[in-house]
Amino acid sequence: MHKGLLRCMIFLLWMFLVLGVQLVPALSASTPAPGSHLPELQLETPSSEKERTYLGIGTSKTFSIDQLDCQLALIEIVGVYCPQCHIQMPFFNKLFYRIKRDANINEKAKMLAVAVGANPMEQAYFKKKYNIPYPVIKDPNFEIHKLLGEPRTPFIMLVSRDKEILFAHLGIIRDIDTFFLKIKEFLK
Repeated sequence: MHKGLLRCMIFLLWMFLVLGVQLVPALSASTPAPGSHLPELQLETPSSEKERTYLGIGTSKTFSIDQLDCQLALIEIVGVYCPQCHIQMPFFNKLFYRIKRDANINEKAKMLAVAVGANPMEQAYFKKKYNIPYPVIKDPNFEIHKLLGEPRTPFIMLVSRDKEILFAHLGIIRDIDTFFLKIKEFLK
């Protein structure tokens, strides 16, 4: 009886150590929250001149958020196979055009999406399928996603020029009117 109990305890201890070691990285990374600062992200520069001009960046291979020509960046973390992300795309397309039509914030706010795990073909298909008018940056090896603490998708952030996270939201934002007002509020 004692040998069986001892073996069970040793097995449980071994399982705790094995699983515990695997859980530590997942638990140590947290998703960005308001008041924190965005980690240093090197995003792949879009190949489209129109998108580079929109973001106000040059032609170097990568860029960082603080290089964007704006006061506020709306960063949308999406998965090309994420059903919630597919639902959200029409709402964010409307948001893009609403920002573009508002002369007071058009040049102050920029939108971009990061397609986590997407290869070039998946990223291009996703952008074309939803006729996304703003840049969609691919993150094929989940490097950006890992730096952000591996949030579920869609994950939306409003980030200031100095990379302070002003707003973070997990899930679909359907009320674009309220969200638009929140963006305007941050730009006052």
